[in-house]
Amino acid sequence: MKVLETLTTRGQRMLLLIDEMGKLLEHAANGDGDAHFFQDLAELASRSNGRLVVIGVLHQAFDDYAYRLARETRDDWLKIQGRFVDIPLNPTGEEQVELLSRAIESSQTPTDTTFADRVAREIHGDRPGAEQFAKRLAACWPLNPVVACLLGPLSRRRFGQNQRSLFGFLGSAEPFGFQEYLDSTQADSRRDYDVTWLWSYLRINLEPSILASPDGHRWAVAVDAIERCESHGGTDLELGVLKAVALIDLFRERSGLVASRSIIETAVHLSETDAKCTLDRLRDWSLVVYRRHLGGFSLYAGSDFDVDAAVEEARAQQSSCDYGRLRQTGVLAPILAKRHYHDTGAMRWFDVDLAPLENASARLSSMDTGTGAAGLFLLIVNDQGASSAKIRRQIEKLTAQVGDEPVAFAVSADSFMLRELTLELLALERIQVGRPELKGDAVARREVSGRIARLAGELEARLRQALVGACWTAPAINLDMGSSRLLGAAGLSIMASRMAKELYPDAPLIRNELVNRSKPSSNAMGAIRALMIAMVTSADRERLDIVGYPPEAGLYVSLLERTGLHRRGEDGAFVFQGPPEHADKARLAKLWTVGDMLLAERPSVTMADLHDCWRDRPVGAKEGLLPIFGLAFLLSRRADLAIYLDGRFCPSIGDLLVDRMLQDPGSVQMRWSNVSERDASILRGLANAMAELGEDLSALEPLAIGRQLVAVVLATPTWTRRTSRIGLAATKVRDLALAAHDPNKLLLEDLPAIAGADATVPKIVALLQEGMRELQTAYGTMLGEINTLLMAELKASDAGFAVLRERARRIIGLTGNYRLDAFATRLSTYNGELDALEGLASLAANKPPRDWVDRDVDAARVEIAALAQQFLRGEAFAHVGGRRLERFAIAVYMSDPSRAALVAPEINLDGAALRRARSLAMTLHSTLGDDVPRDVAIAAAAELMAVLAENRDEADPAERLGRRGAVA
Repeated sequence: MKVLETLTTRGQRMLLLIDEMGKLLEHAANGDGDAHFFQDLAELASRSNGRLVVIGVLHQAFDDYAYRLARETRDDWLKIQGRFVDIPLNPTGEEQVELLSRAIESSQTPTDTTFADRVAREIHGDRPGAEQFAKRLAACWPLNPVVACLLGPLSRRRFGQNQRSLFGFLGSAEPFGFQEYLDSTQADSRRDYDVTWLWSYLRINLEPSILASPDGHRWAVAVDAIERCESHGGTDLELGVLKAVALIDLFRERSGLVASRSIIETAVHLSETDAKCTLDRLRDWSLVVYRRHLGGFSLYAGSDFDVDAAVEEARAQQSSCDYGRLRQTGVLAPILAKRHYHDTGAMRWFDVDLAPLENASARLSSMDTGTGAAGLFLLIVNDQGASSAKIRRQIEKLTAQVGDEPVAFAVSADSFMLRELTLELLALERIQVGRPELKGDAVARREVSGRIARLAGELEARLRQALVGACWTAPAINLDMGSSRLLGAAGLSIMASRMAKELYPDAPLIRNELVNRSKPSSNAMGAIRALMIAMVTSADRERLDIVGYPPEAGLYVSLLERTGLHRRGEDGAFVFQGPPEHADKARLAKLWTVGDMLLAERPSVTMADLHDCWRDRPVGAKEGLLPIFGLAFLLSRRADLAIYLDGRFCPSIGDLLVDRMLQDPGSVQMRWSNVSERDASILRGLANAMAELGEDLSALEPLAIGRQLVAVVLATPTWTRRTSRIGLAATKVRDLALAAHDPNKLLLEDLPAIAGADATVPKIVALLQEGMRELQTAYGTMLGEINTLLMAELKASDAGFAVLRERARRIIGLTGNYRLDAFATRLSTYNGELDALEGLASLAANKPPRDWVDRDVDAARVEIAALAQQFLRGEAFAHVGGRRLERFAIAVYMSDPSRAALVAPEINLDGAALRRARSLAMTLHSTLGDDVPRDVAIAAAAELMAVLAENRDEADPAERLGRRGAVA
């Protein structure tokens, strides 16, 4: 431009000829060029006083190249076009028919030229040249003469492009095109390419472009008429006539054709009678109307809605541009880091969004990191036309705001067009939903829908081009993004992969799509759980004892076997270990390093904390991998970790821990374990104490001993864990073990504190051994006391269990007392074992052993004594039921003034005791001899009985008798 201006200023004359100027205009319309260049060029030519002449060669009108642009932009292009003088070089309709006749060669051209003559007369009338034109139309066979006349005007419409479109139609392989007609029609059928073929060709291939052109309204009217005809049950003949009227009426101005009856007969090969009847039916259905001033038919215009005026009104009501509509297009779909996925097996994506320059900072502030996206690509739209300096200042602010966040942003080079297209699209959508006139106007609805579809497509194309062509900046990552601009659509994926590589350099290399993802499927979660169960139950087995090839077998191979996490140890047994130092192909060492550092920094770490560290940069492990690698880390560090589940020490790792870990990783807690020399001595003493109790310990480690100690306490009966009737040492050992949260603290601080601050290690160990032994024997001791009470109350201490069982069988069902029967039934099989004792005590306490407390044991003692008395009383009345029992019962009542109350002892003896009593009676009788009077002897026996009854616990009854004699 400067060169031209300099030359014209010097007085030189120049002719600037621009061939294919339309290509430059298309380039400008796509946003890569500037149409104002031609305005500057025209102004320069107008100021040159004729010294500069600019000639541009176009295939269409200047503004036709801007038909895809927004309305305001098209108006600007019209202003630029006004600075040039249009010299149309449009061939006439006859010239285009001549071109068609020469382009089509046929050896079977029909000799009957009736239809061609009729069309020529309709166009030329009585003017000369009609005969020659008829010959040209006949030479266009197999094109119908009406179609041949329509193709020329059709090529000059906005959706065509002169001869290029004309010959493109002849050679096109599009559906219902001329080539398809030639391939599907026999030459001897004499069927030509008529308006029905042409309608189908336009409807299928060009309808979106027609609707977006100035002919869109009339096309929508035509389509609506066709559909209404079909709803009336129109035949192929009626539809053909209606299509002929529609096409002739659409291109009437430039073709010279009018949809008269004779032209319609020619277009669809009808007789005069058939044409008249068909047109009458179409008029009755209000589909066509006869225009007297035209002398032919046209479509019934059922719509007077002005879409352009409605758009202008809707745009005037818009205060700002809502770019939320653009987010609904598929162009703003996430960008996948495909190369990173190929390398690491982890699918990562970056969200794509767009925001005006003024709102870019607010959009970054509201960035949602919970969507699973690795970062954000933000396209900034300069919709207010801010200056370069202002844009530069805003970019500097955004760069500082982004910091180390994974964000890339760029300013669109097509901001103005994005804004204009968005505003027009929003206006049309507002019309579509907010104008009640459209409800009864199918033509207007179709026209609006067509424009929306065209604008949406154009907007998507421009957005896609803006995303691909933008120069992206990622402040947090040191990458050269400039070269990616030349890589097209794939460049965005390449940039995403580079960003992902920089963000997650330590990402594990696990190629397993089942679990290396953010949200594993339900089937994948089932396989994960099955694998984790095998990890805790069969850690020492090859392949974790997985048989065959279930889903968890594939997970084992890709996540544990190939990575070396589950391999043979030094002793040849399979164990879980950290990643191999020199063969870490899966790049897992960083995960273990992060875990160890986290445990070293904090006194306590939950599995959720570990997952968070692995999830974050620079590792970025996916959700599906976290539970498996988390459990593998725990198992590989098991000897050095204390494990807690829901705040309580977990002595063993099993199914429950796996389920809770999957449900809530925060419920699993880990702590390091460290031991001093004094602590080691205490541990050895505790290990010996545990060994005395029959517990086998493989290592003198706090975790192993602590787990075993807690397991021993937890294995004791419920009553032992609740009773207060054990020694102080046993009580403290039990309470500390049950409340233990840390095995180190339990073994090396809490338990030694029982013996006192200054206690020596032997004293501590002795006290702990005493407590552990008592805990082991407390329950058996308590049941033994109940057994002693039972045998004493039943007078069976010397008889044995066999005699007691026989006595019980004779009592069952005797008294009608169901509770006594239940008591006797249990006694009928009683052998003094633990289970039998628990059964009797449960009956007496009315509670199962798992619910016993000290009050229940006391109640059981009293109830057993009461039931025993009822049992003995029942034996005394066994004869009533006809049962013979070897029991002796006697009750004596004696009143003595020297005694405060009536003496009434009751005696119940079994057979052996009765025989002994009788033997003793015979000895006493022989001792008295015959010299003692009968009354004196009976009185002596009664006095002895009373003394024995009152003083059954006195050590020397003879002394009592002596005192009685002295008083007498």
